[in-house]
Amino acid sequence: MKTPAYTRHLVTSIFIGIFLFSSCSTVTSRIPEKPGDLKGLSEAGELISYLKNQNLHLKTFKGVGRITFLENDKKDLTSRVAWVGSIPDRLRIALRSVSGQPVISVASDGQWLYLVNHTQGKFYKRRSGNSTMKKFFSIPVKSDDIVNILAGRVSVNHYDSAVVIKNSPPPDGLSDFTSNGHTAVSTHKEPCAHEDGYILVLKKGWGNICQKIYLDADRKQVCMVENFYFTGDLKYRAEFKKMQDINGYRVPSRLVFSTDDGSGFQLDVDRYWAGVSVSPPLFVLTPPE
Repeated sequence: MKTPAYTRHLVTSIFIGIFLFSSCSTVTSRIPEKPGDLKGLSEAGELISYLKNQNLHLKTFKGVGRITFLENDKKDLTSRVAWVGSIPDRLRIALRSVSGQPVISVASDGQWLYLVNHTQGKFYKRRSGNSTMKKFFSIPVKSDDIVNILAGRVSVNHYDSAVVIKNSPPPDGLSDFTSNGHTAVSTHKEPCAHEDGYILVLKKGWGNICQKIYLDADRKQVCMVENFYFTGDLKYRAEFKKMQDINGYRVPSRLVFSTDDGSGFQLDVDRYWAGVSVSPPLFVLTPPE
């Protein structure tokens, strides 16, 4: 005759067995079943690691060139420009007149954004945080994004999932899909399409695309970056039109920032210096006297 203690022990053993079996089944179901899924995760992870290490030792830089503001995809105004940057988010840009005098200056010291209109004697200052430089550039781009792009790098957004796909635009070159799955129409030419390149697609939450990074066929050179709002609408795109080698670093010689409404700017680099000496006060602007 079985004792109550034996019965309790048997019930407990069965319960533990069922729990362990259920737990193992749950864990197993989370493992990708297709070898291609694991390969895709590894492929995207390796590419992200590569991007984060581009020009890793380039910490400071400065340059001079020309900036052309765009409106409705047309050139609106061209000005001389000088800039200096320090990774990760310190930046100072000055638009200059033909005579070389500063017209507008904008800066970020990592905590504050500054803007000085020298011709009107006006001064603006606000916490950087999630603030963008839209007041200056007409597009919602953050200072750290500009600093990284000027340094020949891209800021990889926070993401929950990532995948690498072939850059194969539709035959008509017009239709595309927004990050929320709806069909959109765009006349923007896909970068690297002629090189049969790749796109690193980063997603957040339930699969909403937050960033697309376009690369060439060798997956070594970034051609364009697109950042999106959580709604799926394009925030802005940055295109690496031309590149150059400076002191062993691959950095841009022509950049184009734009939005879907055709506003933005083109930056043509005349001279670029890598590894320059900078001090924190350089990135702080004060009210004009």
